[in-house]
Amino acid sequence: MDAALTGLLGTTVGALAGFAGAWLAQRAQTRMQREERTHQEQVRWLADKKPLFRDLLVVFRQWREALSGAGTGTDDLAGLRRSALKWSVEASLIASEPVRLALDEVQAAFAAVEDQLRDGRVSVQESGVAARLGNGLSVLEDAMRAELKEMLRGPRRRIRLQNRVRAIDPRTSPPEFWPTAAGSDN
Repeated sequence: MDAALTGLLGTTVGALAGFAGAWLAQRAQTRMQREERTHQEQVRWLADKKPLFRDLLVVFRQWREALSGAGTGTDDLAGLRRSALKWSVEASLIASEPVRLALDEVQAAFAAVEDQLRDGRVSVQESGVAARLGNGLSVLEDAMRAELKEMLRGPRRRIRLQNRVRAIDPRTSPPEFWPTAAGSDN
């Protein structure tokens, strides 16, 4: 009787272990497939974002040069402004938040500088147009490059980085792991 109960118990434990192993394997496979689909979608977006970001930066640089140039007419500026606005709207639809914020800052800088120049309040040299717009464009370009670089990373690498950040971020780690005043080196 003891042998039969032991056999029944062993079979039950083995079946439960097999079921749990199959469930965990299925769950891991589903997660990997989901990550792969997400990565493939980002790679597809990469093909759309690269030329869009390039065209947007080219238009902004042309606009900056037109503002700095003395012989640029108001029609030329208006055309560049419309073109920049069109590319900005397209980029803001598919860009990440850091790119959208940098884009808003650059547009605000262009609008402020253009208003000052149009009103004749300052000259190009006095306003620091080249430096102000150059800095804004550099920030925008850096945000775009960072977004494109992030998209090229594989899904596993991105998850490991997120987990590492969560482990050291006090907002996401449990309170028992937060440093205390007694345990700190301050």
